[in-house]
Amino acid sequence: REGVPGSLTFRGEDDGRDLAETIDAAATGRVGSLTFALPTRAAWPLPLYELALMSKTELEDRGATDVSVDLVTPEAEPLGVFGKAASAAMAELLQTRGISLHTLTTPVVFRNGALVVVPGRAMRTERVVSVPVPEGGRIPGIPQNGDGFVPTDEYGRVRGREDVFAAGDMTTFPIKQGGIAAQQADAAAESIAALAGASITPEPFRPVLRGMLFTGGEPRFMRSGVPGADPHVPGAWYPLWWPPAK
Repeated sequence: REGVPGSLTFRGEDDGRDLAETIDAAATGRVGSLTFALPTRAAWPLPLYELALMSKTELEDRGATDVSVDLVTPEAEPLGVFGKAASAAMAELLQTRGISLHTLTTPVVFRNGALVVVPGRAMRTERVVSVPVPEGGRIPGIPQNGDGFVPTDEYGRVRGREDVFAAGDMTTFPIKQGGIAAQQADAAAESIAALAGASITPEPFRPVLRGMLFTGGEPRFMRSGVPGADPHVPGAWYPLWWPPAK
C-alpha cells in the first residue's frame, strides 16, 4: 500500500509509464526537482536507490544536468542492511552521481509542492517517487500480528502450530526479498521432510542477504550475513555469487 501519500508509488512494471512521464517532464524542463522518498516501513529499500540512480543517469543522458535529485530515507546510513562498508560505498556513489542524500529523515506526505518530513518541516520539491509498504492479508485460523504477518521460528514453523509452516513476505521477518524467502523455504522444507520421516537434521534459517543494484551503468553486488566473509568489502562491481542475477 501507499507509503508516502501524494507521491508516485512505484510498485513495479505497471507504474513504469507514470515514472517515465515524470522523468520526461524533468528532462524537458517542465520539472526542476525530483525526490525519491523511502517510507519508514518499507520492507526492501534497494529498489528506491535503483530508481534514483537510473533516473539520474537518464536525465544526464538527455542533457538535463540541472535537475536536482534528492533521496530521503529514515535509515541512519544508505542501504544500512548491508553493513557500514556497503553504506559508505553507496553514499560515495550517490555523491558522485550528484544525488543529495538525506538520512535519518522520515517522509510523511507530499502536498502543495513540499515533502513533509520528520524531523523538520518540509522540503520543497516538484515531484516525489516512493515505494510501497507491505501489509499482510488475513488468514482465518493462522496466528498473525497487528499488520497481518505470520510469526515463525527459525525452522519456519508458525508459532503455536506444530503442523503449519510459512516462508516469504507473509512472515514477520522484516526484509521482504526473494532470496530471503527462498532461504526460509529451504528451512521449512527440511523441517517438513523430517516430520514426514526423512533421515535429515533440519538446518535453521540463517539469513544471507544478497542484493544486485542497478545503477544506470554497471551493476553493483552486495552481500551481508555471510559467516567468515570480509566485513570490509563494499558494494562490488564484480559478482559475489553465481549466476550473477537478482
